[in-house]
Amino acid sequence: MPENAGKKRMIKDFLQRIRKGEGFIEDIWIERDVRPLGTNDVLSENRSSCSANSLSGRPVSNITELLQDDIRQTFEEGYFTARFVTAVLGTGKTSLLTYLENLIIYEFDYKTNSVVIKIGLNKLEKIPIDSSYNFQVKFYCYILSKTFWELTRNPELSSVRDEAIQFLKDFDAEPGLLDKLNREKINQDNLESQFLTFFLNIRVDLAKLFLDLISQVNKIVPGFTFAYLIDELDSLTEFGNVEEDIQLIFKDLLKRIYDEYQSKIPLLIYLVGTSNRVRQIIEGNSVLESLIAENTIELYNCSEKEYKMIREKIDERFRGAYKGYKNFDLAWQEIQNIPLKKTKNLRVFYQDYTGEVLKIHEKYFQEAPEQKFEGDARGLVEAKCREQWDKYLKKKAYTLLTVDTTKSITGKKTGEKHALDCYIELLHNGEGVARGFGEAKNYELLSSHLRIFSEWLDDFEFNPYPLDNTHPDLAFIIAPSCPSLLEKKLKSKNIEFIQADKEKSTSTTEKVIYTESDTSSSITEKNIETKLTSSSHPTNSTAININTANEADLITAFKGTNVRKKTIQKLVKNRKSNPYKDLAPLVSDLKFSDNVKAKLEEKLDRGEICFSD
Repeated sequence: MPENAGKKRMIKDFLQRIRKGEGFIEDIWIERDVRPLGTNDVLSENRSSCSANSLSGRPVSNITELLQDDIRQTFEEGYFTARFVTAVLGTGKTSLLTYLENLIIYEFDYKTNSVVIKIGLNKLEKIPIDSSYNFQVKFYCYILSKTFWELTRNPELSSVRDEAIQFLKDFDAEPGLLDKLNREKINQDNLESQFLTFFLNIRVDLAKLFLDLISQVNKIVPGFTFAYLIDELDSLTEFGNVEEDIQLIFKDLLKRIYDEYQSKIPLLIYLVGTSNRVRQIIEGNSVLESLIAENTIELYNCSEKEYKMIREKIDERFRGAYKGYKNFDLAWQEIQNIPLKKTKNLRVFYQDYTGEVLKIHEKYFQEAPEQKFEGDARGLVEAKCREQWDKYLKKKAYTLLTVDTTKSITGKKTGEKHALDCYIELLHNGEGVARGFGEAKNYELLSSHLRIFSEWLDDFEFNPYPLDNTHPDLAFIIAPSCPSLLEKKLKSKNIEFIQADKEKSTSTTEKVIYTESDTSSSITEKNIETKLTSSSHPTNSTAININTANEADLITAFKGTNVRKKTIQKLVKNRKSNPYKDLAPLVSDLKFSDNVKAKLEEKLDRGEICFSD
């Protein structure tokens, strides 16, 4: 049997991953309620598992809203945001930090217009700095070395690279260091080590240098944001008594930002530790406490309601995968009979509950493949392909071919075979010019579905942005639901999520026009009638019209694409005599790179820009 040919067992992997109880497990992320500091009775049955204040003044009701509000305050409004996150061990402090990172890096405009650095303070112990330097120097040198690696080596941040290099030159960086920045390949640890040495030797106020860097970059690229997500505060016990150093670092940094910048600087800092450790640091310095105490996020153990929500996410996926099997009712009853134990933290709950579900899984479904999607996945994918390839299918030379069964395709890179739930081809005069790929699931999508499907697409040399701007490949995942963060990740991979309940909602009229020599697959042409809730380029009343918008609005429209003002002015001039009908002539006329084209395509898909006379 070809690899992955139908026997897809994601649920066991899912359960094993949860059972470890470590790190951010996005597949069972739930919205934990947030209440203002001082209003949450942690001993009450009606308590929330998170207390925090909104820094913007806007109302927030759950953790996602809280984090997104902080992101908005800094990334969109340009204000400084600083948070200490306190939590009992095993209640999700590191998960919160990783979730925040994901919310930032999977938002297209943020990712290409910011430096986001997630670090553990435990790494400071290993950096090669002489012990004669104090902790403050080590801290800033470490932060700056990570920052300059991103500014000078991250290809998505090319808009600020020259300014970062000039900043180094202004402090007389050695030619050897500058030369390495231009190499095509260089070891990250090696270059960061050289940055460390450089910052140690320049003998300046490193805190001031850090803030000056942010200010100078913002003069070149307004709104460019710096985010530092700092974990492992508890590891600082390994350095001896450094609480006072931490207090001084953040007291000084906060006072400078509040006094010299009036908080108007695009910098976000989250510092995470256990409750006792954070409390010692904040309460140990009255000035720091007055500056930061109201900015604290306090995490507690989940409430019974929240444990039930997590349990439901596990149970419903189990049901979607195995309902319909002979022994399902027995297995399901055993799962429902597992008591909801009150555990000391989330980690223990994951280990205990998932361990019991795994036993039931192995008892009844150890070798069972998951049930196939119960709806008309192929009809949905075909309808989407017809919609997005419509401009080609209007021409006589183009036809559409679909496969009626699971399609096994050999990867071009690995030579391995992958069994796709849905496969479709766009033909031009009988020759394949583009492909549509689809997978369908009976339950809420898992991160592993994206990982595996992405690997397959890479093996197929999936190409959603051809160089000649014609015949894009398409990819879809169908399921009853998809977590919002995972949907952002799908979009970043050019995979479209189709929400569909597990029932057939399409009518089809089939006409067989060709049969492959492989009798397991027949290719058919269908007329599909289906109701879909989205289109490839949604109409949006707030979309900026490329042909009529003024220069200021166009600058807003092109934010995050690295398109310069001079190019936008050329666009305004050119459109007077020849308005742009769609993205293709715009890309060709202004000689945009594939990267810029991809970013504009995303803006078009999101309804942020449009083309009309």
